[in-house]
Amino acid sequence: MIQGGFPRTGPIRVGVLLTLILFVVINSPQQEQFLSPGGDREMHEGMACHQCHQTAPGSVRQQVQANVHHWLGLRESGAAFITEPVDSNDCQDCHEMPNNRHPEHRMVHSEYFDLRENLSQHECSGCHDHHSSINLVHSMNFCMHCHDVWGNKEDTITPKHTTLIAEERWETCLQCHEFHGSHGYKSPLLLSEAIPVEEVQMYLDGDAPAPYGNLLQPYPEERKSSP
Repeated sequence: MIQGGFPRTGPIRVGVLLTLILFVVINSPQQEQFLSPGGDREMHEGMACHQCHQTAPGSVRQQVQANVHHWLGLRESGAAFITEPVDSNDCQDCHEMPNNRHPEHRMVHSEYFDLRENLSQHECSGCHDHHSSINLVHSMNFCMHCHDVWGNKEDTITPKHTTLIAEERWETCLQCHEFHGSHGYKSPLLLSEAIPVEEVQMYLDGDAPAPYGNLLQPYPEERKSSP
């Protein structure tokens, strides 16, 4: 029976204890494999969580306090909890591509603002889920959002780009062009010599290696920005 109008503290203490135990168990290195239910991509296999998810500043108590104050309107912004959010700068510590055809700084240009809601192309995570085995989270025809007009550039392929655009054959883009240009793949002049669409789709789905070749930037042993 509840006496004096106050609830019994026993259940509360048990709840707090169970929460602490669960927190410790979930954040132990032995449990990292279960925090990524989709399975890391092959290039991330064997990596520890902290290599991407850097520890947030302050103690847990300070982080909770800062976020409560933010929720109450007593603080302008909240604070990262446990770990810092992973953004494109973290990705580029290891995945630097000097000759990237679609670098992040181009994707943040004002002419692409309207695409952010659907594509989030200004962040690596807009196209890639590092906790998933797939290589592209969008459909194969996503090139249509930016390349629906050919312009005055020289058009020397067969069939021509203008024809493929007019016929809305957007799946052909990735048959001839590797998005980032990081594999050293030379685009063919004939669509008949391009990579079969089925092979490209299997790669995007994470079911086959890249059909564009294996000429990649050396993968660093450690990040440039140490956790």
